[in-house]
Amino acid sequence: MFTLKCKIIIGDYKLFAVTDVKIKRSIYSFVDTATITLPASARLQSDATNVPKSVSTAATFKEGDKVEIWLGYDNDLQREFKGFIKRVNAATPCEIECEGYSWQLRRKNILWATEKDKVTKLKDLLGTLIQGTDIKLSDSIPDMDVQQFSDGNRSGTEALDWIKKNLFLTVYFEEDQLYAGLAFIKQPDSAYAKYGIGVNLVKEDQLKFRNAEDVKILVKAISFNKLNKAVVGKAGDENGAIRTIYAQNDKTQKELDELAQSKIGELRYNGYEGKVTGFLAPFALPGYRVILQDKNYIERDGTYLIESTDVSYGTGGGRRTCGIGVKISKS
Repeated sequence: MFTLKCKIIIGDYKLFAVTDVKIKRSIYSFVDTATITLPASARLQSDATNVPKSVSTAATFKEGDKVEIWLGYDNDLQREFKGFIKRVNAATPCEIECEGYSWQLRRKNILWATEKDKVTKLKDLLGTLIQGTDIKLSDSIPDMDVQQFSDGNRSGTEALDWIKKNLFLTVYFEEDQLYAGLAFIKQPDSAYAKYGIGVNLVKEDQLKFRNAEDVKILVKAISFNKLNKAVVGKAGDENGAIRTIYAQNDKTQKELDELAQSKIGELRYNGYEGKVTGFLAPFALPGYRVILQDKNYIERDGTYLIESTDVSYGTGGGRRTCGIGVKISKS
């Protein structure tokens, strides 16, 4: 018998029972969010001295308090969220809105510019962006050049939006680690979840199997010239799902069109798309691999990228919904 448990740390306090928790994360958004619903007053645990045990929740917590959310079964809890309080809604019950480490960048202003005629590495540019915060840079950020530009004063989150829009990169946080680069990066061998259709899924009606000939996809091949302007090659269906690949700098339009066309065959495949909903175990995060297996259709088995996760915890139990992305391998 598995017992659903939680441990939520807010500032100096620890909570082991809450009304409701919802967490949203995605590789296509650098803003991780969580909502914690508590009774208007609660009995809390703290290791700090001179801290009352029974308090008014709305009056106790404030914007900027650090938050960790651990969920799971029995004594096997996994950290699902790490960030800060963004807002406390003093209602009944009390609702605490939280944001990941993008919260620190949202409050930071920088002069978003490089020196004239100077090439800057992407990782160095991001290093400047996170100065004065608790944010670390991912080791998986590519060795990419960013040419001269000048864009004035911006908040840290506006700077990340600039990177997504102008450099065509995927930008997201893995807790306090900032990543910018391709959507799929190699994860540790342990970073995967395995679901058996009809076995350990709560809900699978949003999961669809598609045939390669029915797939509508638009491939964009990106290269940057000496002025840091993007040259974009295209192939496929204009109204299809967009997939982006990157080429070496200074490629011509014709070369990029040919590269995009060559990738169409790889990205049109027989496989699944949509979402699956399971329990809190197996643990999985955006960027992980998910192995989907169907004992009735073994030929459909495959490994896919998890693009997003929606986690819920409350009186109705614990659930994890995974958004299924591109197919990585056949098994």
